[in-house]
Amino acid sequence: MTRETPHRQLSVVEREVLARADDRLRYAVAEYIRSVDDRADAARIEALQIELEAVEDQLWRHRVALLNWSRPPWAPSASLLADWFSPEDRVYDEMPVP
Repeated sequence: MTRETPHRQLSVVEREVLARADDRLRYAVAEYIRSVDDRADAARIEALQIELEAVEDQLWRHRVALLNWSRPPWAPSASLLADWFSPEDRVYDEMPVP
């Protein structure tokens, strides 16, 4: 039998840190998608992708520090997911399941 690490309650400040990091990631993804959809110049898209990756890394650092979560090695980056889930990809959500 394995012994689980006891879970501790996060403080209000810790919860706020996680919530702000999550909000920043959502905003960065939205900005990145908007720029790709608007066909912004390559330099702008590159800058937003770098920012997106930095924000995502910060969220994972908070998750490790506060929740003891480690990022799975197979987890795709948020910028990759933002590229995949474009308006054109919505058709896959509407396809019937075999």
